[in-house]
Amino acid sequence: MKKNITRYIEKNKDWLIDKVIQIVSANTINTPPTGNENNGQKIIEEILTGMGMKIDRFSPNDIPELARKPYYLNGRDYTNRDNIVGYTGNGESSTLIFNGHIDTVTSHIFNWTKSGALEPKLIGDKIYGLGACDMKGGIISSIYALKAIIDSGIPIKGKVIIESVVDEEFGGANGSLACVERGYRGDFAIIPEPTSMRVCVSNVGSRVFEVTIYGDTGLKYFGDNTEGINPILVASKLILALKDYEDYLNSKKDNYRIYTDINKPMNFMFSDIIAGEIGPDKVLTTPPECNLRIYLMNYPEVGEKQFMDMLFDFLRRYPEIHKCIESGGIVFSNSNRFIEGGDLDLGIDKNKEFTDKIISYGKELTGRDLRLSAALGGTDFFTFSNYGNTPVVVFGPGGGNLHAADEYVKLGDLVDLAKIYANIIYVYCC
Repeated sequence: MKKNITRYIEKNKDWLIDKVIQIVSANTINTPPTGNENNGQKIIEEILTGMGMKIDRFSPNDIPELARKPYYLNGRDYTNRDNIVGYTGNGESSTLIFNGHIDTVTSHIFNWTKSGALEPKLIGDKIYGLGACDMKGGIISSIYALKAIIDSGIPIKGKVIIESVVDEEFGGANGSLACVERGYRGDFAIIPEPTSMRVCVSNVGSRVFEVTIYGDTGLKYFGDNTEGINPILVASKLILALKDYEDYLNSKKDNYRIYTDINKPMNFMFSDIIAGEIGPDKVLTTPPECNLRIYLMNYPEVGEKQFMDMLFDFLRRYPEIHKCIESGGIVFSNSNRFIEGGDLDLGIDKNKEFTDKIISYGKELTGRDLRLSAALGGTDFFTFSNYGNTPVVVFGPGGGNLHAADEYVKLGDLVDLAKIYANIIYVYCC
C-alpha cells in the first residue's frame, strides 16, 4: 500500500503545484489588527469540500470564552477572518491533526524580482511567492497527502483533521488557540512550518520588544559644557549587551537536550532602528529618542516571568544600561505576545514511536536522512503542547527568503513531505 500511495503522489503532483500557486495568489496578508485571510480560506474550503470533508468554519470571535483566557492576545479584529477546519473519518482509532496558518506577513512591499508577491511562479524546483514557504506550501502538502489516501479508496477508521488558521504572524496564535477552545484535540499533530525537513520536537520561547531609549536634545557641550545622553550611543551599547546575552544563552545549550547538537540555537534578531532625521535641511542635533525593534528568545522551559527576569538580571552587568533602565531612560514595551516554548516528551513511548516512524518513512520513501531538531522561532507549537493536550511536531519544507522578497519553497520537499504525511495517516488512521 505504501508503494501505491507513493506512486499516486508522484503521478499527480501537478495537482500539488496548481493548488500551491492558487493559494499563494490569494492575498491573505495579516495587517494587525485586521487581516485578509478569508481570501485564501475560501480556496481551502473549496478544496476540502471537494474531497468530501466536513467543514467547521468559525472566527475566534465565535468562541467567547477564548477572550477570557490569559493566553489570548487582545486588540485583534477578526471581522472576515475565519478558521477553516476540515475533518474526515469514523473516529474509531487515532486522530491526527495537520495545522497551518494561512496568513502571511507584509513583505509584498519589498522589491520582488523572481515573481510578483501574489503572482507565484514555478522556476526549476522552486515555487516563488509570498507565503509559499511560510507556510502555504506546507498546508497544501498535508492536504495532498490526505487526498492521496482518499483517492486511493482507503477507508479512514480514525480521524484526520486539517486546520487552516488565521492570525499566526505578528505573534498572533489566536487562530490555533480558537481551535483548541473549540475542542479539537488529537493523538498527534503536525505543523508543516518550514523546517528544512527537520523534525522539530521542541520550540523556543520568544518575544518581540519595541525599545525606546530617551536622551538629551541639543548640543549640550556647546552650551553648558556637559555631555548629554545620546540615545543612539546608548542603543549601540544595549545591542552589544544583548549580543553578549545571546552568547550567554548559547553557552547553556548543553542543559537543554535537543539543543545540544544545534550550533547556535539562540539567534536574536535586530529588526529596526530609528533615530532623528537625515536631510540637508534637518537640524544637526542629538535626537530625543532612539527606537529599536528586537526579537529575543530563550529555551522552552523558560516561562514568561523567568524570560523577563533573566533578561534584566543579565543587563545588570552593564551599569550604564542598568541605570538607564532603572531611571526610565530605556523602556522595553511588553505589548507583544510572549510566544511560549514547548516540548514533545520523547520519554513517552508513543511519542518516540511517532517520531521514529516519521524518520523511518523519510528514509524508506524519499531516501532522506531526517533528524530531530528544534524550531528556533515562534510557531503555534505551544497551543498544542501547553493547552491542547496534543503531542506535536513541527515538520515542513525547506525554502528561502522568508519574510522577504522572492520567498520560495522547494517543490521536491513538498512532494516528499506528502509521501511521509500520507503514510503517517495510513498507519495511524486507516
